[in-house]
Amino acid sequence: MFDVALLNGKAFVGGTVKEVNIFTRGSRIAKISRSSGPAEECIDCSGLLILPGVIDSHVHFREPGLTHKEDWATGSASAAAGGVCTVIEMPNTIPPTTTAKRLEEKRRIAGRKSIVDFRLYLGATDRNEKEILKAKGFAGVKVFMASSTGNLLLEDDDSILRAFKAAARKHVPAVVHAEDEELAKRFTQEVKASGRSDALAYCEARPTAAAVRGVERAVALAASAGNKLHLLHVTTEAELAVINAAKRKGLPLTCEATPTHLFLSMRDATRLGSFGKLNPPLRSERDRLALLRALEWGIVDTVGSDHAPHTKEEKQESIWKAPSGVPGVQTLLPLLLNECMSGNLSLQRLVETTSLAPARVFNLSSKGEIAVGYDADFSIVDPKKEWVIKDDFILSKCGWTPFHGRRVKGWVEKTVVKGKLVFEAGSLF
Repeated sequence: MFDVALLNGKAFVGGTVKEVNIFTRGSRIAKISRSSGPAEECIDCSGLLILPGVIDSHVHFREPGLTHKEDWATGSASAAAGGVCTVIEMPNTIPPTTTAKRLEEKRRIAGRKSIVDFRLYLGATDRNEKEILKAKGFAGVKVFMASSTGNLLLEDDDSILRAFKAAARKHVPAVVHAEDEELAKRFTQEVKASGRSDALAYCEARPTAAAVRGVERAVALAASAGNKLHLLHVTTEAELAVINAAKRKGLPLTCEATPTHLFLSMRDATRLGSFGKLNPPLRSERDRLALLRALEWGIVDTVGSDHAPHTKEEKQESIWKAPSGVPGVQTLLPLLLNECMSGNLSLQRLVETTSLAPARVFNLSSKGEIAVGYDADFSIVDPKKEWVIKDDFILSKCGWTPFHGRRVKGWVEKTVVKGKLVFEAGSLF
């Protein structure tokens, strides 16, 4: 007797879509077959597509310390409603996750509240190498090379190099926000001095030059330290050129794009105002299209939401006062499905960037595929259903999305995490 049977659907198995039934026992996949079999719970997947559980390897769930913006209950609910089965959460909370003790404290909080599976990052400081080496069970070492939410910032090469070497010793990737702080500060001061406060001013205050220099520095330091390097939220054609060249040299390098930068550009900045403010900022339409091509061509390895919620009240401040960041965990999969249905992205690349590659990059050995013995994580979608993304659809505590009003084709119908149905037809369990 199996615990759960997913029946009558089509599943992405072994690199292609097949008409199969999937059976689970406990938290794992026990059988994949065209035949039926007895199960305590049967889930009808007629007309639906069963994908390997989506892994969002870049979320900020804000707990502890910033729970007026988000917490593990609301963040994981939003993830489940978006078909995300596993999240990897960032360390810039209050206090920041920079010690072995704080890592365990956050793990306990998440374990009590999260309805999806999770992993955690450990943040790097200029003096916590011993804590990195002591801590256990974390997915990577997060390095902020430029200012963002919180006070985790490593500006000098020596500090970054020490963090990279510690990551190498722990056999985890250094996960890097690679903008150059010195250049970003200089351009920000110049733009502010001009008296501008429009939305495009912020985009120009953190220009392509800062991103490219950040990527170049990170690549050079990683080559010296010998660590695996994962570059977050790549945004420009120029960065992609540096990354592609480094990969061709054989450096152990991967990179991420976000749906925000894939599907929004500076063309949207004025309309969104401070609600479109994020780090790195929205880029040109040319950069956006280059990012989409890089996604399909395999230069971009993973898609992570960089889910970074702030309240509507906070985001209504001026462009210089409003915090940077937008929510995204719930819209990641629908936006990518829409790109597939529009013929601009293959289903193979969607699965690769949201399941297979994140599992590989972050050593999640039992995730990323629909295969016997793997975790029973499934993102079950109706690829043909058209709908409009709206603020009131978002389960994140922030209650808004920069994609409000966008029509998409591709709907998350059910989410199964480790054999348990946690979301179905718009409702949580």
